[in-house]
Amino acid sequence: MSEGTYYPVAKTADIDQGKCKAFQIEGHDVLIARTKTDDFYAVENLCSHADATLEGGRIRGNHIMCPLHGARFSLVDGSFGPPAWAPIKTYTIRVEGDQIEVLITGPLEKKARGAMGMF
Repeated sequence: MSEGTYYPVAKTADIDQGKCKAFQIEGHDVLIARTKTDDFYAVENLCSHADATLEGGRIRGNHIMCPLHGARFSLVDGSFGPPAWAPIKTYTIRVEGDQIEVLITGPLEKKARGAMGMF
């Protein structure tokens, strides 16, 4: 198991069902999403297609759609659909009572963006 630290991010009531909210945690831009079935997920807040933030994207089941061009990402494992070209990072999350906590392990990894990462 990876070592790391759980950081308290928000209260469950801070994120409405079917919505998401971005947070900065130790240099990581993390998006917390709450599905309509009350499941919480934490993913990287950056679309691999056009380097747009995912905050404000529509939650559909266990997926988020980028608000810029509609790329679809799994909140479970970060897998993707077009026009995205790479998966997004997922974070381990836990809910303790009404507190949402995100596990951060290791240093922030910078992704190289190539020509496919442009509009």
